[in-house]
Amino acid sequence: MAQTATSDGQCIALTADGERCSRTAGSGDYCYQHDESDSTVSNAETASEDESSETDQSSGDAVDEPEPELDEIEVTAEEADEQIEGLLSIRQTVKSSAGDLVGHPFDGVSEITAAEEGWNAVVEVIERKAVPDTQDVIGRYRIDLDENGTVQGYRRLDRYRRGDTTAFDPVQ
Repeated sequence: MAQTATSDGQCIALTADGERCSRTAGSGDYCYQHDESDSTVSNAETASEDESSETDQSSGDAVDEPEPELDEIEVTAEEADEQIEGLLSIRQTVKSSAGDLVGHPFDGVSEITAAEEGWNAVVEVIERKAVPDTQDVIGRYRIDLDENGTVQGYRRLDRYRRGDTTAFDPVQ
């Protein structure tokens, strides 16, 4: 898991979530927070990775994993763009129809998730306007949509005052 030192001077230790430490390495290839005794660094792993990333003696270049083909990167980027466009389309559909559907002024979209057969969106509407606005009564509604963004149904999840700071249970 641990990585060997690179020419960029980055610490070779791994963080608790398995990512490489982003700090600059001091002496010994570690940052001020990590060292050889750190639980995220294993001597056996370091030694095996040292051998696998040794430099090519003929060219002096580091032997690295082959990079993905350019076509593979473009396809991945295109897929990501399509997913983002689909999500933005669903967001716009929910935003434009939530107020009319629920019968109260639209306030915001707080969640959109893909479902087995479409999308689920959680929106907030103003059920009762108050002064000051921290006393507005906000209703949270779940709107179910099919793959094409056609509304299939909705239901109220809860109500709260805009100024409340309590955490919500995850939408099921």
